Amino acid sequence: MSRALAFALLPIVVRQGRKLRRDIPRLPPPADAWSGGDSAPSALQLLVVGDSTAVGTGVESMTEALAGHLVRRLKAAGGRGRTVGWRVVGSNGATSAQVLDRHRATILSEATDIAVVLVGWNDTLRLRSGTAYAHELSALLDALRGGNPGIRMVVVAPPSFGRFTVLPQPLRAALGLHARGLARVARRVAAEFDAGYAPGFDGASLASDRFHPDGEGYRNLADGVMTALSRMPASSLGGPAAL
Repeated sequence: MSRALAFALLPIVVRQGRKLRRDIPRLPPPADAWSGGDSAPSALQLLVVGDSTAVGTGVESMTEALAGHLVRRLKAAGGRGRTVGWRVVGSNGATSAQVLDRHRATILSEATDIAVVLVGWNDTLRLRSGTAYAHELSALLDALRGGNPGIRMVVVAPPSFGRFTVLPQPLRAALGLHARGLARVARRVAAEFDAGYAPGFDGASLASDRFHPDGEGYRNLADGVMTALSRMPASSLGGPAAL
């Protein structure tokens, strides 16, 4: 239904989308290191993988991005002595399929204990079907689990585009409806893989492009991820309180 509405509005949506792409500044991801922390086998290994929100577009340093917030939270949740290694893998503008196609080797190159998956922004913007999104998100989760038995995964939903004031109407309404549909798909796929599910970016705390999260926006995303992790059953990594 939502995708059908978007296609019905396609002539207007296309014009507005082109103007938006011209007007929104193209921010790069942070230029500092995309990995760090403790690489010892005893350390908790975190992977943040996906599109522009995975790689921290909208802030100047990875310490302000989702990965930085999560590393600090995971260390605090694990108590004194907990060490965390972390990696960020992904690229601006990537769909769910492109994340796996472009980055499979890097994603699977190192052991991972916790993977946070952020795909759906660009699937929504390109009006990709729920069926295609489900297939590609499933393939990404399957690859992660296949390479890392015992891994804990959290799927972050597509953003709430219906709340993005930078988007004109009817583009905002069309993308908002489609994003909600893909969010339902993301929740279902996460459940099929026994993965956690976290809400997507709500558009409330914005970077200078008025589109991506700022530091506070990434902090709020980290809140959702940590809540999802806390609700997951205990595993070989320890119970939720031992994150």
